[in-house]
Amino acid sequence: MLSVEEFREKLTLSNQAGWFRVAVDVDNKDQFYIVGNGGMGNTMSFPIERCLPEIKQCVVSMMSSGELIQDEKTNLLLDINIFVHYLWVPANHESVI
Repeated sequence: MLSVEEFREKLTLSNQAGWFRVAVDVDNKDQFYIVGNGGMGNTMSFPIERCLPEIKQCVVSMMSSGELIQDEKTNLLLDINIFVHYLWVPANHESVI
């Protein structure tokens, strides 16, 4: 199972295999998704509830402290057909998924 430390490390990766991003549902601000590199130019995404509860607590804490910021642009997660806002680590804000 993914630990909080591993999760935080993957959030800081940019343009490397194994990166993660966090997305929040446009219509439900309490629903977070983890988006990652699916290989071959694809992404994979899944509800944050599939991870340990500590991961969601980490995301909420990072948002509260400004370690994660919400992008105002909406994006479609094709694999689950939901519109989301991505949350970014400020140092990686210019990264493109």
